[in-house]
Order: sequence, then C-alpha cells, then structure tokens
Amino acid sequence: MPLDWRRALAIVAHPDDVEYGTAGAVAEWTAAGKEVAYVLVTRGEAGIDGIDPAESARIRQSEQLASAAAVGVREVEFLDHRDGVIEEGPALRADLAAAIRRHRPELLITINHRETWGGRAWNTPDHRVVGRAVLD
Repeated sequence: MPLDWRRALAIVAHPDDVEYGTAGAVAEWTAAGKEVAYVLVTRGEAGIDGIDPAESARIRQSEQLASAAAVGVREVEFLDHRDGVIEEGPALRADLAAAIRRHRPELLITINHRETWGGRAWNTPDHRVVGRAVLD
C-alpha cells in the first residue's frame, strides 16, 4: 500500500466497526500526521439488546466519538440510515458519494462486503450492503 497519502476516509455501517481491525492502523497514521475521518452509515440504534433504540443510538454514538478521539480522529459523521435494515440502492450510494466528495480522501477504507468473515462466520447484511455500496 502506498504511504504518500495525507487524507483517509473510513466508511462503515455501525459504531464499533472501525475498531475491529482498523483502529490500530488509524492510530499510527494520525500519530504520523495523516488526517483520518469516519463516516458511519447508522448510529447503531439496533445494537444493544434490551435497550430502547434511541438510547442505544445515544450510547453508541458517544462511544464512537470517544473511540475516534482516542486514535486521533477529529471528524466523525453519521448518515442516519436505519441500523439493521440498510437498503442497497441509489439513496445510499448518493449519500456515500456526497460524503466522499466532502472529505476528498486519497485513501478509502470500508467494511468487509463479502458473505462471510474468512469462511467461518456469516457477515451481517448491513456490512455487506455498505461495503458493496462504497465499491460502487
């Protein structure tokens, strides 16, 4: 991977998606003076079983902002699509294209768009949809 970029953008489905596998690299990049921003398609409102979705969204957004700050990310944007039922199609692609135009990254990072995680565990529909939409 080339290292001569200055701005990166990570686009993922939910709060905590960047933290699984990418946040360590993000911390190194920001420590080296590179800019990294996050775009989250949802606020993760369906992510905490037994908690009201609005409260879950508030908690997960707060955790995501703190986690981004811990690795040197200053810009975190939420697109407010519905967690658990992200729809593949023109609306999602338009929102992602607009975010990419706003941030103008030289490096784009996204989530696994494949059916499984290494053939061992099924990947969620939200991850697959977002990953494919970013590639589109």
